[in-house]
Parts: sequence; C-alpha cells; structure tokens
Amino acid sequence: MTVVAGIDEAGYGPFTGPLVVAAAAYRLDEGARESDLDRIVREKRVREQGLPTADSKSLYTSGGSLVRIETSTLGHLALARGALPVRVDNLVAGAVDLSRDEVEELPWYAGRLLATRLPRVASLDDVLARTDWHGAHLARRGARFLDLLVAPVLVPRFNRLTTAAGSKAWTLFHTTGRLIEQLVARFPDDDLVIHVDRQGGRIHYGDLLQTHFPMAPLSTVRERRDSSVYRLAWPGRSPVQIDFRVKADDRRAPVALASVAAKTVRELFMISLNGWFTEAVEGLEPSAGYGTDGRRFLTEVLGAGREFARYRPLLERCR
Repeated sequence: MTVVAGIDEAGYGPFTGPLVVAAAAYRLDEGARESDLDRIVREKRVREQGLPTADSKSLYTSGGSLVRIETSTLGHLALARGALPVRVDNLVAGAVDLSRDEVEELPWYAGRLLATRLPRVASLDDVLARTDWHGAHLARRGARFLDLLVAPVLVPRFNRLTTAAGSKAWTLFHTTGRLIEQLVARFPDDDLVIHVDRQGGRIHYGDLLQTHFPMAPLSTVRERRDSSVYRLAWPGRSPVQIDFRVKADDRRAPVALASVAAKTVRELFMISLNGWFTEAVEGLEPSAGYGTDGRRFLTEVLGAGREFARYRPLLERCR
C-alpha cells in the first residue's frame, strides 16, 4: 500500500495571529495512481457535490464566507475519524505541539475559541451529504482519506522559535519537519510519499532535512527550479520520498487539502482574536493581520492604553 501525503501552511506572512501548518494523507489501493487522486483538484463535480479540494486561495478570500473551506475540513475529518468535529477543541484534538494551556493563556482565545460550535457557517446536513458522496468518489478512484494533522504555532511560540533561529523560514521548516515526523510514525508499514508546497524560493532542502532527521540517511533524487525530491531511509521501513514542489497546492490533492485545513484553522483563531479585541477597543475594525491593515490593527490595539500595550509580546510577531 502507498500513503500519499501533502503539507502546506497558512499565515506565514502576517504581523499577528498563528502560523498554521497542516498535513493531509490518503491511502492508494494497489494499482491506483496518484494522478487519479490529483484529478479531484480540478473536478467541477467535486466542488458541486463533494468536499472542495483545491488551493485555499481559490476557495476563500479574506472577509468572505468560510463555508467551502470549513465544509471541506470538517468533512475530511469525518472521513478520517468517523465523526464530525462539533467544536473547535475537537477540530484541533491531537494538534502537533499545541496544548490547551497554550491556547487558554491568551485572553483572546481563553474560554471562547475552543468552545466554538462547529460547523460555524456551513450547513450540517450539507457537510454530511458531501462527506458521504466524497468518500464514495475517492473509493472509485482507488483511494481512501486517512488523516488530517494540524500544527498551529501561536505568536509566543512563533517568536521564541524565530528569535532563536534568527529566521521565520526556520520556524516554518521546523513545523513542517514535525508533521513529517508524525506521518512517518503513523504509517510505518506503508510506502510513504510526502508532497510539500515549495517554501519561498529555496531549491536546496537536503541540509535542512538531514539536520532535522539525523538518524535517516538522505539521498537527493533531483533539485530543480520546479521540484526538489529527496529520500530519507529510516531504519526498519521503506524509504520516505519528500517532494518540495512549486504550486503543489494547485496540483496535488493532498497539498491542496492541507492548504484548506491550515486556512480553516487559522481563520477560526483569527475570528476569536478579532472578536475579543473589537469588543475591548471601541471603534476597532477587524483585520486578517496582513500588510498595511495588519499594521493598522496592531497600532490601534497597542495604542489603546497601557493594559493593551502589555500584550505586545503575545500579539505581535517578531518577524
């Protein structure tokens, strides 16, 4: 059996809110091809009847409706777990390197985020119907959805990791590595292929992989402008292939779904953050945290009084 997984992120560039990295994994039946699975990224009937599986930027724009990405994330979790998450704490159960205490120590999440009911905007009946259709559609392709992993990096930990390394690129790669570790541990008896959306303009990942996984000898398959492919040979299992590819979230179904899940989780965190601050600071408008508007949000919050200024290290990213 072959397990095909994908990893992508949401929230690498903003000034506030979490970085969220996610991984999605499918099992292919003997004889099934990855190309058959990847076709769902562009299939119109999947968007119309199933669980939308595409680059999250094509399914959601900031300030728009969460319905398509929430439907896809919750439906896939139902396929993997056999039950639909009914609250955010169910959604992030088992999240990599995230504890309830870490969430609850930030006042804009405490007592509100994890208790948020799901679906938040999607129709429950629609999610369930689409989930049933999608599972059957995957089966006809010789595929089954296995697991969805999320790794939210909240601002305090983002700042600690980034300051220690001197680069937020390391924070992203470190979190990606932690998801790779989880995938390797969860599927020890399968051939495992992991696709990762290219991180920035980097072409060479060998040194980073070998540093993160010193016990797995590495071989380089190729390093090109569009794709860098490596094999890591952990003892006692078949080599794991890792492919860093440009626009993988637009071509590979597992990466597209990881993109959707990461964006869904980040947006739920941001809804809670914006809700708390707009209630606390009169006249404050919400923000996605990016660019000029992200700076405007931080300036207004941190300038609203001494009680808000003290939140700077918990709210504002160092990079």
